[in-house]
Amino acid sequence: MTKISAHMVNEENIGVYQEAGKINWWKELPKNVKIYQNLDEMKNSGSIGYLIISDRILEGDFLKNSVVYRPPSLVVGIGLHWDTSKEIIKEGLDFCLQKFKLSEKSIVKLVSIKKPEDVKGLVDIGKEMGITVEYVNREDLAEISAPNPSDTVKAFEGTSSVSEAAAIKVSGGELIVEKQKFPPNLTIAIARILD
Repeated sequence: MTKISAHMVNEENIGVYQEAGKINWWKELPKNVKIYQNLDEMKNSGSIGYLIISDRILEGDFLKNSVVYRPPSLVVGIGLHWDTSKEIIKEGLDFCLQKFKLSEKSIVKLVSIKKPEDVKGLVDIGKEMGITVEYVNREDLAEISAPNPSDTVKAFEGTSSVSEAAAIKVSGGELIVEKQKFPPNLTIAIARILD
C-alpha cells in the first residue's frame, strides 16, 4: 500500500483493473492513473504499480507491486438440511472458493430458503464469518430459472432450486459457480453482484 501511495504522490504510472464491484466510481483520475480493460493489458502497460479490484484469487509476480481491493460482490446460495452443521457448510464453502479461485473477503451474503425456523449451522457460520444471512421465500425461488433444477429438491422444498436460485435472486447478478453438491446435506452456488 505504501509503495502504491508513493507512486501516486510521485505521479508515476499506475494501472487500474476492475472486474467486480461498483463501477464508474471514479470521477476524474489523475493523469498518471489509467484504467485497463483486462489484466494482461495492464501487466504489459509499463505501469509501476497496480490497483486491482477483484473477487478472484490472483497469482503472479505483478502482485508485488499491487494493491488488491476485495469488493463486496459475492452472494453464496446454500441448500441444506435442518441439521447441517457450520463445519460442513464451512468445508463446502472453502472447497468452492479454492476450486473456483474466489476470495472469502468478497462474500457479502449467505442466502438460503426460508424455513419455519432458522438452521443453526447457517446462523452460526454467518456469525463466525461476520457475513449476513438472508432467507428467500420458496415462491420467490420458484420464479427463478436456475441451470440445475432438481425434482428431489422440489419434492422436499416446493421449489426445484435453492442454492442457485437464492444466489441469483439476492445478487441480482449472474451465477459464476453452478450448484456444487456435498452429499447428503449441502449444495452451494455463488453469484456475482453486477453493477
